[in-house]
Amino acid sequence: MLADTGLPNVHVLDGGLLAWQKTDAPVTRGAAHWDLERQVRLLAGALVLAGVLASVLVPTMKWFSAAMGGGLVLAALTNSCIMGLLLSKLPYNRDASCDLQTVLAELTDTTHD
Repeated sequence: MLADTGLPNVHVLDGGLLAWQKTDAPVTRGAAHWDLERQVRLLAGALVLAGVLASVLVPTMKWFSAAMGGGLVLAALTNSCIMGLLLSKLPYNRDASCDLQTVLAELTDTTHD
């Protein structure tokens, strides 16, 4: 579709992006994000740790940590994760959207070069 636009700065990459990177050509990347699984491990671990530490002052808080551990076991057994589902709804975990009109406008903008 882009090749049909006749834009002078649109190129077909033989071998794709991996071949482009092997030549040490410049690549513009977006912001790096942690994988969702890593975010879940951080949050679950932090909640368990907070529950254990809080149980020093409030002994019944140990059950909060036990519930977190049970949730992790359930997530493993069912291969589903409610915490991961909730974290995926956060703005920084949403997939980037691509608006073709915006891409075409940027490609036709000659002020970048």
